[in-house]
Amino acid sequence: MLEKLRQRILDFINSEKDTPILAGLAIGFYLMLFYYSENFALANSLIQFLFFTAYYVLVPIVILYGGYKILPLFKMENYRKNYLFVVMPVLFFYYIFELITLPFTEKGTLIVILIVSWFVSKKHKKYYKLFIVLMFFLSLFNLKPLVRVAVIALKCDNSWSKQPDDIEKIQFKKKPNIYYIQPDGYTNPVNFRDSIYNFDNTTFWSYLGKQGFKVYENQRSNYYSTLLSNSSMLSMKHHYSANDIEEYRAREIIVGDNAVLRTLKHNDYKTHFITEKPYLLINRPDLGYDFCNVSYGQLPLLKDGWSQNYNVFDDLKKQMQETSDAGNFFFIEKFTPGHISVYERRIAEDQAIKEEKDKYLNGVKEANIWLEKVIAHIEEKDPGAIIIIGADHGGFAGFAYSLQSSYKTTNKYKINSMFGTLLAIKWNDAEVTDYDKDLKTNVNIFRILFSYLAQDKSYLDNLQKDESYVRLREPKGLYLYINDKGEYVFEKTEK
Repeated sequence: MLEKLRQRILDFINSEKDTPILAGLAIGFYLMLFYYSENFALANSLIQFLFFTAYYVLVPIVILYGGYKILPLFKMENYRKNYLFVVMPVLFFYYIFELITLPFTEKGTLIVILIVSWFVSKKHKKYYKLFIVLMFFLSLFNLKPLVRVAVIALKCDNSWSKQPDDIEKIQFKKKPNIYYIQPDGYTNPVNFRDSIYNFDNTTFWSYLGKQGFKVYENQRSNYYSTLLSNSSMLSMKHHYSANDIEEYRAREIIVGDNAVLRTLKHNDYKTHFITEKPYLLINRPDLGYDFCNVSYGQLPLLKDGWSQNYNVFDDLKKQMQETSDAGNFFFIEKFTPGHISVYERRIAEDQAIKEEKDKYLNGVKEANIWLEKVIAHIEEKDPGAIIIIGADHGGFAGFAYSLQSSYKTTNKYKINSMFGTLLAIKWNDAEVTDYDKDLKTNVNIFRILFSYLAQDKSYLDNLQKDESYVRLREPKGLYLYINDKGEYVFEKTEK
């Protein structure tokens, strides 16, 4: 069988018949699979699929087939094979350079590829079909991750998100406007005082205290990434890093259909999502919010959206002017201070740790200024509102890069750095202590908030466990790092 396949391939390569359409299809097929195998969670909408089909498949076919047919009009039919031999690699690398960053100029590299291909084509032009075979062969290696995601999608299980009671039908007795401000990666007061951060943030804590905020000193997240933490928090349940959540479905939960939004809408709240970057929107999930400051028409189809920035403060001010005095929920996402760099840098580890921490702390200073400005505006325009400042995860200071946290550590300060999160709430009610005494991790923020608004403590009977998890590359698996008692453990879980 292999010998027959080998012979067919050789016959195809040595055939005099040209295949410009197949040449374009080979490039497009590889690029489609390559992109989706690496970015499925960012591109699983129908409009993106149609765009990629046109951009990666139809464009190369049109260029290769069109050029092949046009050459005879200029009496250059003898250069048809040369054309295919040269344009195929140029097109391929043009698309690849769009997706990766190189330490040299893409234009210069493409010119070199074009020149080299031209000279090689003079003697070996008929072997352009070898490139076609190679493209289809390499495509097979991109199928594995896509098949894996497909299997995960087929096994998708939403049972984890089912509430243990009827909290989604709870009736609020208080309906203030609620502002949930999420400064990405802002750690908690305990971490700022430890040996890793060693940062004096007392001026900001004092400011919050004077404004009536209650700061939860040792608050932490249950997961170590924005997607995993927020999808759990807004579901008011643990998902234990379920494969479908981690691989592709987190955004649909965070900005789409989730228990928090359903509960708010049951109480006639209008919901508003205001973000600085379209990180949670890039794959165009069905929006569960009534308003979003970013329209899908503004989103890039090819890139991940990190280069786009929206003025959160201006958009918030404008939206506040157009809302009623009560019954509004704002989720405000600010990507400051952020966290340390995701990937390893080519410098000494000690140097990277110091530089990344210093950069992070500068981000904290910027975040403090911004937060004070936003808080002042909300308090002026909406003094009776509940304001929640809640980060999604820690800042990862102490690591050389944040993905380093996917390898086992038993250093409690580094573990705190992963999970420690700022949580400060302006309740405007001293009696809230009857409800929030057990508020320790993000997964329970909204269950406690809703219990308070309904003035019904019975819903506190079903608080989730205050556990913090991380999925490691080495040793491979999902591990419990901090248990419900706040103890540091290292336990592999199959949940």
